[in-house]
Amino acid sequence: MRPHRFSRHGTVVVALVLAATACGGDTDREVSQEGKGGYRWVATDEICNVLPYRELADPLGAREEAADRDKRSGQGAPGVKCVQPLVETGPAKYGSVKVELDLAYTESVDFSKDVFARGRENTAKDMPDSGLTEVKGVGKEAYRFAFNKPTELRQVRELRLRDSNMMIDVTVTAEARTPPTAESLKAYDAAVDDFAKGVLKALRRG
Repeated sequence: MRPHRFSRHGTVVVALVLAATACGGDTDREVSQEGKGGYRWVATDEICNVLPYRELADPLGAREEAADRDKRSGQGAPGVKCVQPLVETGPAKYGSVKVELDLAYTESVDFSKDVFARGRENTAKDMPDSGLTEVKGVGKEAYRFAFNKPTELRQVRELRLRDSNMMIDVTVTAEARTPPTAESLKAYDAAVDDFAKGVLKALRRG
């Protein structure tokens, strides 16, 4: 059974909220990594449709339709989950691709660090065979893990990252057209990493 995400652990509950800062300003600038952090929630539901899904076009596919936005309330704060299907394209090696993002903002950088560390600890304990791997260069800290064996056609892989006071949980479900190889899974993960980097840029305030 798939474990609860960091936003639902009994010991760690954070509000999932929606941010949109994809337009304007210097999106490559560093955000504050101290105090309350550099990410602030902006009340709009359009961010799901301006995230850089093009980073997943090869090998995973291209956008099929507008992303769904699942608004909900967590601990009294507004929240969202972006769900985006992809359609197979010429170079894509996967079909039935679904990209899900949970965006979580915390009250401070220190609290975010604590939440993220607890989530990683729980994942390692609950899923010892998931192949949990530290990922460098995506936010301040990140790790990925899989819900399936590397040889299975159906792959459900998750990347969790933290930058400043924000955490992003990216889950990608896909059906491989041919048995996965170490090289194809490496390309899969690299595409998700690039997508996550692009999401961070889209969320940074100018």
